[in-house]
Amino acid sequence: MPEKRRPVRCTSCGESWFSGGKTDLYALSFSKPAEINPEVARILKEEAEREMAARKVDSERQLTEKLGGAIEKEDQANQELTVQVQKDGYVSLNWRQRGLVFLISILCAFIALYLYAPNVAKSFPSQADWVFSYVFLVNDGRQALSEILQSWDQFLVSLDIAGNAASAKNWVVGTVQKMIDFGLGLIGNQEAVDKG
Repeated sequence: MPEKRRPVRCTSCGESWFSGGKTDLYALSFSKPAEINPEVARILKEEAEREMAARKVDSERQLTEKLGGAIEKEDQANQELTVQVQKDGYVSLNWRQRGLVFLISILCAFIALYLYAPNVAKSFPSQADWVFSYVFLVNDGRQALSEILQSWDQFLVSLDIAGNAASAKNWVVGTVQKMIDFGLGLIGNQEAVDKG
């Protein structure tokens, strides 16, 4: 037997295996699979199912702990906020609120620049070209928005929703009235048959 492992193949049946050296799992992986006893297969399957159930319970427990921790942190933050409000008499803004205030401030600044463009151009003559370019850009945007709104208005008018709704209402009312008349006619015919 050689000291190093090497593959060997039977000339009669064509089966391959490794020969020589120490036995390892890699070498065994090339051997023919053995027949598994059905009882052993059943036990292995049950073990796998128990393992999967245990993992599921463990992951649910970890998720619950994480959510519980997040809720605890939120409660703690609310308590700290309450204490701060009691001390200072006002509530400081969180990062979302600060971002919203910043965006609103920027929007107000752009609106003010548009409204007071002539005054800004007089005060800062070197920036007059930039200010009036901004005003023309805003005017072009307003014109485009106005055209879009007009086209939507024309589209909605062309749908004639009110006319179609009135037609549908008249059809429903007429159909219900005919059904009532038909039912009353059946009742009247039945009474005439009963009397006659």
